Formats: sequence, C-alpha cells, structure tokens
Amino acid sequence: MKIEKGLISVIMSNYNTPETFLRESIQSILNQTYTNFEFIIVDDASTDDSLAIIESYSDQRIKIIKNTENLGLTRSLNKALDECNGEYVARMDSDDVSLPERFRKQVDFLRNNDATVCGTWVEFFGISDVLNSEKTLCKILPEKNIFRIYQLFGNSPNIVHPSAMFNRTKLIEKGIRYDEKFRYSQDYKMWVSCANSGTCAIVPEILLKYRVSTSNISFLKKDQQLECVYGIIQEQLDLLHLKLTDEIKPLHLLLLTTRKQYDPKIREWIKSLIAANKKHRVYDQKSFSNLLWKKWAETTYFALRKSKSIKRIKLLMMLPIRYWNELLVIRKSRRYN
Repeated sequence: MKIEKGLISVIMSNYNTPETFLRESIQSILNQTYTNFEFIIVDDASTDDSLAIIESYSDQRIKIIKNTENLGLTRSLNKALDECNGEYVARMDSDDVSLPERFRKQVDFLRNNDATVCGTWVEFFGISDVLNSEKTLCKILPEKNIFRIYQLFGNSPNIVHPSAMFNRTKLIEKGIRYDEKFRYSQDYKMWVSCANSGTCAIVPEILLKYRVSTSNISFLKKDQQLECVYGIIQEQLDLLHLKLTDEIKPLHLLLLTTRKQYDPKIREWIKSLIAANKKHRVYDQKSFSNLLWKKWAETTYFALRKSKSIKRIKLLMMLPIRYWNELLVIRKSRRYN
C-alpha cells in the first residue's frame, strides 16, 4: 500500500446532500492552509443533483468514486480507504465545515504525539430547534486505559467522527478498517478498535463546525443506530464472557454517563463486570474497578440526598466502605462547580 509522506487523504461520502451544504463542505476542504492532500469523495448512488455538483469542481486533488448502488456509509468509507495514498487519513462529512487551519494543526499533533487518531473540538450549528443548549463540544479524552474502559459502555466520551484524522500507517499495521457488520455507529466501532490498538486524542481547539439537522442519522435511524451500539458493546462483553440482557441494556449504556440512575441491579452488574475482568484480564483491573465503583458512589450520592435516615444507612451499605470518602469528594466538587 502506497504511503506518501506528509500527504493527507481526505475521505467523504455523499448521498443526496443539499447543494448549499455540499458546496460549503467541499469548499472548506479546498480552502485548507495545508494544501498537500487528495480529496476522495464517494457518491453513494445519489438520486439528486449532488454528484453533478461534485463533478463541477475542477480541482485535480478531487477523486470521485461512483457507487452503482447505495452501500451505506460504512462500506463507502472502506472503498475510500482502499484508494488512499496518504500518510494521514482525514474524515469529513458532506454537510459539515472544516476551519482553514484544521489539517495543519492535526498533522502537527500526529507528528508530535504517538496517537492512532485525533479529533478536534467542534462547534454545533444548524436548525436551532434541534440544537443542544451547548453550542460547542470541548473535551479532552481520558488517558488510554480509562478511555478504553469507557468504550465498553457506549460511544461517550468520543471523537466527533468528521473531525477525525488517522495515522494511516498505524491503521495498516493493526488491520483497522470500518467494520461492515455495522451499517450505523461505525465511528463508535472504529474508536473501540483504535483504543484497543493505540492512543486516541483530541486537539483542544475548535476546528470543525458540525451541522445539526433533522436529516442527521441520529434523528432518522435512532433505533437502528442503538441496536448497532448494543452489538458493539456485546462484542466487547464477549471478551469478558458476559451477555447483555434486555433488562440490563439501558442501565449498562448509561452507567458512566448519568448521575441519577440508582438501581440495585446496576450494583450487581458492576460486581459481575469486575469479577469477570479479574478472571479474564481484559482491562487494567485497578482502573476498571475504581472507575465503576466511583460511578456507583456518584449514583449513591444523589440517592442519599433524596432519602431519609434509615434508608441512607441501607444505601451506604451498598457501597464498599473504601469508597465512602468518594461521597465527600463529590459533595465538595458540586459545592464549588
């Protein structure tokens, strides 16, 4: 596989993207200050004029792949990966906007850090009635061991997919591609693969504008996307020889991302996870155990605030004594935040 040093292979898939969105997206790539890139665009058998719009650009860096049938995003991205020649692979969606310095800053980051992939902070824009109250998504991923554990519980924290740039050599060495078993949530499965094989990171600067609209997959295919998420979680649980039952699914998915989900079944599931990991050694045991019990302590804290004295004693007894001090830490942090 050819790898041209310093070259970025930008991969994008298009299917019936509105003209204004598509042109904004393409132009934001062509306007990058880092100009050493090839721009591979897969048209996934569009039925509107979007292919003609892409073909109207005369920039020689653009390479068009035309699907004869609609394959979906996962398979289209793999077709684009097969055509890459670059040292780096940058993702882009056909309705988002990359800021001019995005490529330069991500290349600098990957050159100076031993990471398989890096994303960026993003700014949300689009239809106001579907925008979250937060206008920006600014976060730093936890260190490698902890990030890998988080992936067992869903796609959060994560890298915003169209902001990602990969070290292609590392992808090739580890045999990492988009998993075609999953038509949706292919980014989540990619982060799992990258986290298991290397380091995932985020450049702490807003370098992408992420369009929010009712045409986003998260709106149109919510149920199918959730089933893919559960499938990806189950693949990881298979390493622990555990099964995700229908009863435990929603509890497991929210375990690390919600504070007020107190349910004794969660405690029993945590104990099962920790015991299974101790036996099969999939994750660093100390990190794994500490993270899960600290989340249970956080959940216990909110339950204690709503409970009377007798029930409080019972709640405390459900938390290992060595984590009682965590309740004081949580109380103090909430007081000053």
